[in-house]
Amino acid sequence: MTSVGKARPAFSGVFRNGLLVLWLAIGLALALAGRPAQAHPTPESRVWIDTTDEGLRLTLLMPLNRLEFAFKSDLTAEPDQVMRRHAQALADYVLAHVSMRSGDQLWLAQKPRLRVMGNDASADLQVVLELKAPKGADPRKGLFRYDAVTHEVMTHSVKVFLRSDWAGGMVSQVPRPLAELDSTHLEMPIDLPASSNAVSGLLSLLKDGVMHIVEGTDHLLFLLTLLLVSPLWASGGRWTGVRTAGAALRHTAAVVTAFTAGHTVALVLGSSGWLQLPSAMVELAVAATIAISALHAIRPILQRGDVAMAMAFGLVHGQAFSASLSGAGLLWQQHALALLAFNLGIELVQLVMVLVLLPLLWWFQSRFPIAGAWFRRGVGVLAFGAALWWGHDRLPPDCLSREGLVTILCSAALCVLPLWLCSRLAGAIKGDIWVAQLKGFAPTEPEPVELRQ
Repeated sequence: MTSVGKARPAFSGVFRNGLLVLWLAIGLALALAGRPAQAHPTPESRVWIDTTDEGLRLTLLMPLNRLEFAFKSDLTAEPDQVMRRHAQALADYVLAHVSMRSGDQLWLAQKPRLRVMGNDASADLQVVLELKAPKGADPRKGLFRYDAVTHEVMTHSVKVFLRSDWAGGMVSQVPRPLAELDSTHLEMPIDLPASSNAVSGLLSLLKDGVMHIVEGTDHLLFLLTLLLVSPLWASGGRWTGVRTAGAALRHTAAVVTAFTAGHTVALVLGSSGWLQLPSAMVELAVAATIAISALHAIRPILQRGDVAMAMAFGLVHGQAFSASLSGAGLLWQQHALALLAFNLGIELVQLVMVLVLLPLLWWFQSRFPIAGAWFRRGVGVLAFGAALWWGHDRLPPDCLSREGLVTILCSAALCVLPLWLCSRLAGAIKGDIWVAQLKGFAPTEPEPVELRQ
């Protein structure tokens, strides 16, 4: 039998041919994506409120095609020139029409930070404005006044949300609507509850991480397909043996660690806003990862490539996790703590699954190899069927349109390209026991128990 030290994860011929087709598909997708799609202007202005130790941080979003009527200047003809021509005037306009006071005391407003989002008539002006409560005033209470745009455009409205309140335990949740302002309703009182222990917010995030996995049947099924073959040994394109208990434990640790590393990286990138992919694309890609891992459970797609698969698909699942965790409005220290708590919740569920399922799967497949093989195939078929159902359910409603085809092709690329890159990385450092080697374990596997197929 070939030793693991000489084995390298390799694609089958079918998989290599599939990659060639995929590259062509990606080129087509990029060509289609390059054509501009019709944008839709924001119908109203929006205000997101984040609390700080000294007051509030406001993030304003105003559509240029409404703002230009109140600002008395053409802003939509050349949105990319707005900041060069009107930055100071727009900052002064915002300070004149957005304010906060405690009784007769006006809050101190710092110079707004402005940027234009978009490059056509549907572009928006984003403004970040820091407001500091006067000395002796409660930074969680005051009267908020906003009449930007609405003082001239009578039909315009402004939706106000509380986005984050670290001291109050509201962290990375769906923004909470507070009020809707218009030309006849210019002011609203802000009265946030007294600050509580921030630990309550972290505990809430820990629970959110746990529930995101527990309630996510697709994520649970993907983890099950990974654990199903962790005790097994592949050779010649088949599952041919059961690892010894120690080898199975080390290999499972490598697989789970790789999955954790992948989804942590994607979670950090996604929740920080550095890499945000369309949710439709990500959810369709998640279904595809389950389908591929299910086929891998039936018959190995990658020779000794479980670690590469776990890391690659962890990147995809991490993007899905990031939809439930936003760092918007948080300081970097707060965001780091929020990531730690949320990710810890995810890891707790994974740890419980490994501790419960791995001993059972190893014992069952070692003691009853024939029944274990049929069980593995049966779970693989069921998981593949569920993945097809989810994939069908998550297809764009207009899947034959240009946008729908781009979503489908990019979802395929989101699955296969990380898998290819991670498999090459794993192959460069000696296959699927690279974690064990880095930690000083023996570079070769003990002889596995023969598995009857």
